[in-house]
Amino acid sequence: MHYLLGIDLGTSSVRVILIDTDGNILGLAGEEYPILIPKPDYAEQDPGAWWDATKRTIRRVLVKAGIDPRNIKGIGLSGQMHGTVFVDEAGCPLRPAIIWPDKRSARECQELNEKVGMERLYRIAGLPTATGFMAPSVFWVKHNEPDIIRGASKVLLPKDYIRLKLTGKMATDVTDATGTLFLDITKRAWSEEVIEAVGVAPDILPDLLESSDIAGEVTPQAAGETGLAAGTPVVAGGGDQAMGAIGSGVVRDGIAASTIGTGGQLITCISRPILDPRRRVHTLCHAIPGKWILMGAMLAAGLSLRWFRDNFGQMEKLAGGFSGTDPYEILSREAEKVPAGSDGLVFLPYLSGERTPHMDPQARGVFVGLMLQHGRGHLIRAIMEGVSFAMKESFEIFKELGVSVDTMLCSGGGARSPVWRQIQADIYEMPVTTVSNEEHSSYGCALLAGVGVGIYRDVDEACRGRVRYTRPAGREGGAVNAEVAARYRRLFEVYKSLYPRLKDVFPKLADV
Repeated sequence: MHYLLGIDLGTSSVRVILIDTDGNILGLAGEEYPILIPKPDYAEQDPGAWWDATKRTIRRVLVKAGIDPRNIKGIGLSGQMHGTVFVDEAGCPLRPAIIWPDKRSARECQELNEKVGMERLYRIAGLPTATGFMAPSVFWVKHNEPDIIRGASKVLLPKDYIRLKLTGKMATDVTDATGTLFLDITKRAWSEEVIEAVGVAPDILPDLLESSDIAGEVTPQAAGETGLAAGTPVVAGGGDQAMGAIGSGVVRDGIAASTIGTGGQLITCISRPILDPRRRVHTLCHAIPGKWILMGAMLAAGLSLRWFRDNFGQMEKLAGGFSGTDPYEILSREAEKVPAGSDGLVFLPYLSGERTPHMDPQARGVFVGLMLQHGRGHLIRAIMEGVSFAMKESFEIFKELGVSVDTMLCSGGGARSPVWRQIQADIYEMPVTTVSNEEHSSYGCALLAGVGVGIYRDVDEACRGRVRYTRPAGREGGAVNAEVAARYRRLFEVYKSLYPRLKDVFPKLADV
């Protein structure tokens, strides 16, 4: 029997999955590592902590599965996007990695927009400029830590540092490179114009590969540290969004996936790069040559419900501890007792600022419409509805850009709750279907490894019969409740009207 290994280096943890060539999961493990915040608005991580956690997790999966590592025919990589790792010629990190939540580079974002032109930069990179992306982070280091720039041989994305440790090779792939702002997404090549604007040498960026290209082989040293077999091929892999798209089957036009995890993403597959004239959504290279991903992103999706749980859900935590029930399941039951629309209570889920469609780091979370009749269940359901409304804003932009969707998948924490699944179906006004396997990114990059080593002809064949779905989700079997959908349609108009009325207030609150 032959096997495939997928490694997903997330923001808070690494996840490693082992599958057979039929797509069955034989082993799964994860390990967390901290986000370092040395100053306000900073977000960093230790690349050494990534590697240590990855080594231990690979070993646990191999022990759990009890297989001969020599039968692993390929390894795929997925990772948190946008981050920046400066390494010297020996591949040693020169400073902690700057990761995507970092906000120190606001001035550099403004300067980059002025140098290239905001519209021009968006047309090249497919993304609106944002702090935490690689190009502004490199620009900040150039301004503030010039010795690091002078000593750097390469700047790598997070998952590419793991591949460097596995294979000794420095490279990246087009899907992860999309999140840097350095990539011309139409040409699938580094942009000389953006590199020149940042003012660094072009060779500081690694070689570009397509996601299924073999990028190297496990070295004897890495084999000794991980338990893998030396010589095992490692494919280029991709950013977590592209790998998650493969792991959930978003590999053809017309399929969209609504993922409510810590953050939230609405993605769909497109056959040509489509750019939003108002720069509200992101266009990314897909792992499939000749395909792209259109994505709307929000920062505090499941994080909004986690905020409520951590600060106001002590009873649910205690009850869950005694009964062995997930506290989120208890919260979900409370929300289910409240009518759709939360009796006129609306929540804006901007607890960490917001991306699509506002790109406003100063936006704040807001409850609007509180009355004496509202209780805990109303707050919980309003959070679920507010997050779903935020995702619908991306869906509406897709339609505005002429992108049609005939299948809506849902995943993440928002797919586990029956009431939240039904809320999504009624707000999107189309049935939603859940993906059976929740490990989309690690599973997707494992399948991609199979493409790279020739087990599958292409990504479509890899997904067929291996990415599996449950029945349409929700309390009503996934069917849209027409009466509820009409109520949500009216409430959505109220929701959309609130940010324009409040956006000038948010900076004043920040000053206070």
